[in-house]
Amino acid sequence: MEDVRHDPSLPKADELPKTLLKDHVPDLLHSFIEFLRSGRNDANQNAKKHGTERWGQGYSIKELIWEIHQLRAVLLREMVTFAKVESDSLTSYAAACKATDVFFDEMQVVSVAKFMEERELAQRRSDVARLRLVRSISHELRNTLNALGLSSMLLDDSGSESTDTVKLQLDQSCLQMQEVLDDLLGLSHILGPNRSLRMSFVDAPKLLEEMDAIFRPVAEAKGLRFSTSIKGDLSHLVGDEAKVRQITQIMVSNAITYTSTGSVDLSFDELDGQQWAIVVKDTGIGIAKEDREHIFSEFYRVENESPLRGSGLGLAIMTAVVDLLGGSIHLESAMDEGSQFRVVLPSQPSISDPIS
Repeated sequence: MEDVRHDPSLPKADELPKTLLKDHVPDLLHSFIEFLRSGRNDANQNAKKHGTERWGQGYSIKELIWEIHQLRAVLLREMVTFAKVESDSLTSYAAACKATDVFFDEMQVVSVAKFMEERELAQRRSDVARLRLVRSISHELRNTLNALGLSSMLLDDSGSESTDTVKLQLDQSCLQMQEVLDDLLGLSHILGPNRSLRMSFVDAPKLLEEMDAIFRPVAEAKGLRFSTSIKGDLSHLVGDEAKVRQITQIMVSNAITYTSTGSVDLSFDELDGQQWAIVVKDTGIGIAKEDREHIFSEFYRVENESPLRGSGLGLAIMTAVVDLLGGSIHLESAMDEGSQFRVVLPSQPSISDPIS
């Protein structure tokens, strides 16, 4: 594993903690030992797991193959050491080398096949989601244009009930179109080359008051209870306030959108001297287990909730911003009971980040 970690051809391995780097490698080695003893290769499941996990951890196909090559190289190196120490070991050494090639050739084929399967599945999801986004934008544009057309026909009939209805439809269409365009603009900023942070002292109580002023009327209009709170001392909090605000708005907006009855609670929590958390808890529809690993992807939306408007970009944008701030996202959810999103952020910036 040290060879893998320090190999310049495996840059992604440098980002993984030791537990993720080794993950199931012991299982592969046990399968290899059994293969040497009995000639039975039962590594397919572990090889598939290797391909799946390395895809999820962001490896390239080149890194995946090279990691397997390194594991093979380590074992062959140990065999050379064995052959030098043991007399009359040439036959055993040759057989072990042949077995190693057979085992790892098959493992590589299975692992790469699974890796490519995961990549193709992700690409299909992305294609479907992008198509949904195009349809969403087209739908909102059509609604806006239709409302504009009707409003121009009714200009001479000001004050009538039909004019008021068209005006309401126009306002709603413009608002929905603005939400989609704001999401696209937000994503372009995150994906663009200029991803610098503007560090300053964050006024947590003031930010919480701002969120309360924005979202309490929206929640109460749906018949929801909305509460805010601060736990602990956040008086010396430092961060990019604009991005903290963006994260909070996405979390609360989603919670209100997917909650029809009950409550939405927002809190800023001190964790320790190094970290704090933005916590949003709701009594909404919840998120199915099979959807939890995908909801942070671009354009992804839970299928049974597709009638809800929007781009499906909110959580993807939030994930990118949280990563930029050096934070992490934690989700707890139960179907028909609600969800809790918890974003953990550093309380102080790194030394390289300027404080304005």
